[in-house]
Amino acid sequence: MKKFLLVVALIALVYAGARLHLSWTLPNSDSTARVSVTISRGMSLAKISEILEERELVRDAWSFKIWAKKNKLAAKLQAGEYVITRNLTFAEVAEILQTGKGSELRVTIPEGSTIAQIDEILSKKSLIDPGDFLDCANFCDLGFRISSLEGFLFPSTYFVNPNSFSNKNFIQRLYDTFLAQIDDLRRDVSESGRTLNEIVIVASMIEREAHGDSFTEKQMISDVIWKRLDEKIHLGIDATTRYEIGDWKRPLYTEDFQSDSPYNTRRKLGLPPTAISNPGLESIDAAVHPLDTEFYYYLHDNTGQVHFGRTLDDHNANKRKYLY
Repeated sequence: MKKFLLVVALIALVYAGARLHLSWTLPNSDSTARVSVTISRGMSLAKISEILEERELVRDAWSFKIWAKKNKLAAKLQAGEYVITRNLTFAEVAEILQTGKGSELRVTIPEGSTIAQIDEILSKKSLIDPGDFLDCANFCDLGFRISSLEGFLFPSTYFVNPNSFSNKNFIQRLYDTFLAQIDDLRRDVSESGRTLNEIVIVASMIEREAHGDSFTEKQMISDVIWKRLDEKIHLGIDATTRYEIGDWKRPLYTEDFQSDSPYNTRRKLGLPPTAISNPGLESIDAAVHPLDTEFYYYLHDNTGQVHFGRTLDDHNANKRKYLY
């Protein structure tokens, strides 16, 4: 019996040794995929190890924990947001986690963000001083001519190096991504009889006016906007006024709509002079491909849900039903 137990112990020891050797010395995988991981302040080594395994940055949480303890790193791993590739060794992962920040940062720009909001996102990531991105969007020599970049900076998730971050280069990257994303729509844009600038402005309003992720709803809003434009009816879109005042949350008051600003679409016919947000691809697609309907009006109820009406009477009835 003792001999049997000794054999089992030896097998277990060999297995553990092999497991540790493979984990400690070899890269985690061949994948160069980037993975974002957040280490919170006060997190234990065991928990950090579990997160790394869950994110497929290490093969084995137990082995990483043992390795980190052996190398006296348990207290040296710092809280922070990291972007790490999956093809690293334990030592390489640990080296990154000791810096407090990864070699890259994950920057997510939500659909419908304005240039001013992108500036805020970047400043919160400590990539820029507040206002720098906005200033560059207005004044940097980007090597191409465009009346306004608003609407042409594609919202997505980007990975950036904080040590070499440049407002000018990032703007170029967002603009190049926009051009690549709309490539499949270019023929339809040309055949629509609208200019790309008009499409982008309408898409930016759709992005701000639509509720949820319904593409059909976006197409219906698109149809209402284009019909009202073509028939020279005021758009009456509150989002254009919100863009002008720079506040997307507070209630709008009667005096907000008394301005003669070109963004006041209750008083000014036609499109606002620029886009009012940077729309996602689906909103651009909806602007190119409106759904043919009988509707000329829509409103949002208190939950944000959109309700359409064919006539002013229908619209007023929707007001009484959903707003009062």
